[in-house]
Amino acid sequence: MNRASCLVLTAAMTVTAACAASLGTVAEARPSAVPAASCSVTADREKPDSVVVSGEGFKGASVTLTAAGGDGTWPGIPAPGGSFTRASLPDHVYTAESAQDPAVGCARAAAPQSPPPSPQTSPPPANEQYRTGYQQGLKDTLATCEKNPPKTPKNLAPDPNWQSGYDKGAEAALGSKRCTGS
Repeated sequence: MNRASCLVLTAAMTVTAACAASLGTVAEARPSAVPAASCSVTADREKPDSVVVSGEGFKGASVTLTAAGGDGTWPGIPAPGGSFTRASLPDHVYTAESAQDPAVGCARAAAPQSPPPSPQTSPPPANEQYRTGYQQGLKDTLATCEKNPPKTPKNLAPDPNWQSGYDKGAEAALGSKRCTGS
């Protein structure tokens, strides 16, 4: 290997090492990801027609659960280590928040796998449409703290139950600590 080849190779290795070092510095400068608060709703196996709401990642010592449509509020649920579980609740769409966390929608756990629907299957029940709309309305509105029209394909009106849920979800988000600043 001649002297010119060695210089080119050495320069290339120096640039590569410098780039690797700066990438390492950038990666170390990022704060470690803090898990966001989340919660879920599952069927209560002990009590028919009831649900269990569980959450994790909350910063507050206690959590307040709120049912959609003003159907109930459960304040002061202990959340040791940022986690909570509350059983035997009415089957509703819920949001959870603490003094240090914005309101988050409690996602419904996936239902057990069922066979693919046949072409003659009816549309989802009204309460499922409402739940889906509520979650979307809450999510869309919490992102901007402004009520925006739902994002639906052109010339396709949403299901009335979905729209009602969307409106209530947006209303809940606008009244949350995150959007009111209190």
